[in-house]
Amino acid sequence: MTPNTFAQEEKFSECYDLLIDVMKMDYSLALSIFKCFYEFLAENLETEVIIDSAVELPKNATYGASVKIDGAVSFVTGLLAEKKIFHKIAERYEHFEIDSLEEDFDAVSELLNVVTGLFIVKIASTLEIEEELEPPRFGQTKKFFGVIKIIVNVGTFYLYIGREEIFDIE
Repeated sequence: MTPNTFAQEEKFSECYDLLIDVMKMDYSLALSIFKCFYEFLAENLETEVIIDSAVELPKNATYGASVKIDGAVSFVTGLLAEKKIFHKIAERYEHFEIDSLEEDFDAVSELLNVVTGLFIVKIASTLEIEEELEPPRFGQTKKFFGVIKIIVNVGTFYLYIGREEIFDIE
């Protein structure tokens, strides 16, 4: 993590305490997932990543994608934002102009696939556990739940780390 590692970990700890009923996992696992996500975003979006607070997902920030890891260490990560910011994150990740919401969903799903893929490689190398990466889900969530409010150079988005899937299968 960056030089403000301690401050970010302290902020994550505050969020974890407020979201423990959403995350439903021990602190060290949640922190490891967050660190992997944080480092990936900082590098691949070329931005400072700032944890703001734990909040209820705002009603205007329902565009998102999620990826579930299934196995001994099961969890779901999700990235949600209002439509305009979701689009900006997708374009920043892809490094080219995107023309449709479907492409935005594809880009953010790929981002989540890559970051969670990196995390399961770490799990495999340290714990010798093979985990399965399920296909991403995306769309507009109809559920509202606790998330971590994150600020990056293109705006504010919401990070979900938990056990429950955030998108219904249609």
